[in-house]
Amino acid sequence: MSRTRVKVVLNRESVREQLLHNRQLLDEVQSQVEGMANVHPAIKVYRNTDRERGNIVATIPMSVEDAHRGLLTDMLSKVRI
Repeated sequence: MSRTRVKVVLNRESVREQLLHNRQLLDEVQSQVEGMANVHPAIKVYRNTDRERGNIVATIPMSVEDAHRGLLTDMLSKVRI
């Protein structure tokens, strides 16, 4: 069997509309992050929707992050799409 290289080119505008502004996808990610954020009351989660993309933001004070090293990274690594 011969190997053929394939180049995939994404249409930036389509990706922006279908993924980065996908309400259902953002709702799912926000729900997961908010559920995990319940481990500490200092963790705040909000949705940021600007002109180019929508995203879910989780913030944590450095004192909490220092006390629980890697908490935010661990939370975000568990998000599944």
